[in-house]
Amino acid sequence: MYEFIYLTESLNFTKAAEKLNLTQPVLSRHIKQLEEQLGTHLFRRDTHGVELTSVGHIFLEEAKKITNQYERSIIQINTFTGKNRKKIKVTFLGEAVEEILVDFLSVFRSQFPDITVECQDNELDDALSHLEDRTCDIGFLLRPNFHENTRFETSLIEKDVICAVVNKHHPLADREHVSLKEIAQYPIIRVSPGKFVLAEKFSTAFLDKYQIPYTLRKEFPNIKTCCFNLGFDQEAILLMPAHRSYLIGNDCKLIHIKEDDYWFRVELVWDKENPNPMLPLFVKSFDQYLNLSRRVAS
Repeated sequence: MYEFIYLTESLNFTKAAEKLNLTQPVLSRHIKQLEEQLGTHLFRRDTHGVELTSVGHIFLEEAKKITNQYERSIIQINTFTGKNRKKIKVTFLGEAVEEILVDFLSVFRSQFPDITVECQDNELDDALSHLEDRTCDIGFLLRPNFHENTRFETSLIEKDVICAVVNKHHPLADREHVSLKEIAQYPIIRVSPGKFVLAEKFSTAFLDKYQIPYTLRKEFPNIKTCCFNLGFDQEAILLMPAHRSYLIGNDCKLIHIKEDDYWFRVELVWDKENPNPMLPLFVKSFDQYLNLSRRVAS
């Protein structure tokens, strides 16, 4: 059922198999066995891709109920026996939160040495999946401030601004600040939504929010490839959060954007229904740490 749920999220056997650490043939065989057991097709496959059948949509809701109940049952048993009474798992977005996470964990572990904290660096879509299936309890994540979150509880850590990246020979390269209207005069590149579902929200949606038309030149599999291509493209522009500036090569430059109504939220994210008894303590401790850090900084 976990494999079925993962596959419904991407509707791509190869991508789902990678997330599950399976080979594509093994995943296909398991789904076929599940369909045979149920006596019906859950997916419709053709040359255009994969999609859920009407029965598949119904079974998805049931599968989520079953797996969620399974997770709760395991947690209840482990809590009763003491196996996971003192453990919390954290997913985080690398360089966006690494410094503050390391500082906080040093404090947290000194205050609660009997609590085991496990951390794993994930891309955003994987991190959200881990929070949904509760293989992780809490996340240090990132999202545009206009992108609503209706699934999880959140706590704002800090703001991260949107910036433009250009080749050092680009007409705007000598500027320290530019407007989005000036940026839109040049072709835009971004990460492909096929590789990262929220690619548009993390880049060109900032132009959309200001109702500024733009020309999309090309999409690439990840932001690192986007930055690489700017090394020899003297016309295109990439929009991205400031914390990823370490990806910029010597042939490129980061430019700050004048508009400041929209930005990125660096935030703590967790499922309020997660029954891990360590979760409320972790959230409270981080809030106290953050408030103290802000008072010291001011």
